[in-house]
Amino acid sequence: MSSAEGGIVLNYKVCFAAYLRRQDRRESTIKSYSHALVEFCKYCGSQGKRNGIVRQMTPAWMESYKRHLLGNKGLRPSTVNQRLSALSAFGRFLVAKSILNHNPFDLVARVGRKPLSSEELHNSWDSVQRLRAEVHKDVINVRDRALVELLYADLSVRELCSLRYEEGWSSDNEIIQIGDRKVTLHARACLALEHYGILRPILKGDYLLVGSGPGWSMKPGQIYATVRKLARMAGVSIGVKDLRLARYVGEVYGFEPAAIPAAVAA
Repeated sequence: MSSAEGGIVLNYKVCFAAYLRRQDRRESTIKSYSHALVEFCKYCGSQGKRNGIVRQMTPAWMESYKRHLLGNKGLRPSTVNQRLSALSAFGRFLVAKSILNHNPFDLVARVGRKPLSSEELHNSWDSVQRLRAEVHKDVINVRDRALVELLYADLSVRELCSLRYEEGWSSDNEIIQIGDRKVTLHARACLALEHYGILRPILKGDYLLVGSGPGWSMKPGQIYATVRKLARMAGVSIGVKDLRLARYVGEVYGFEPAAIPAAVAA
């Protein structure tokens, strides 16, 4: 590893460790996760992937690294899973810093767990598109339409609950800000927020999505229950996790919608 590459790895390692400390992780965990990150960077270099380590963080490359740890390194499945958990935390750090749009480890099965097949992923993705299409037919329930599209943009439930009305989004841009993270919204999310924005000024509270929680916020349980209700109404069996993963799954596998208007799948 060259001195320049070593400097980049060190910078990631230091920033990642600081991120973990802010999450009150134990020092032993921080040391273990930092070691896993350094080993992954060494692997990328040994495979000729010296430029842009972050660009190597794709589900396919992570699967290749998992096979390397099991086969070439001969590590136990439990140790490999610990390495994958560490790198998944690194992925979340990169998402929080807007360096990655999605965490690739959301599509990487741990050792001992059956990975989802392409057909299963496509079925889940297609169900999400059908739910989105049904929600957009309801011109009255603008809050839930915004909720669905923000989840599809890969905002977490915690992020949705914390979004402030005056701070998070404005109709003149396509970016929503949550802490340090900036999320570029797709066309249907912007449209849903624009429609919800017509109603929102007459509603109570300081939060963007109005619910029955403190300060008229939406409680996490209310978001999960809303998605379950909408899924039943659309005749599909999906949840919050499926909604959050669907856009990334479509990008990775190149899925195209069947019998769904192209504008909805945007």
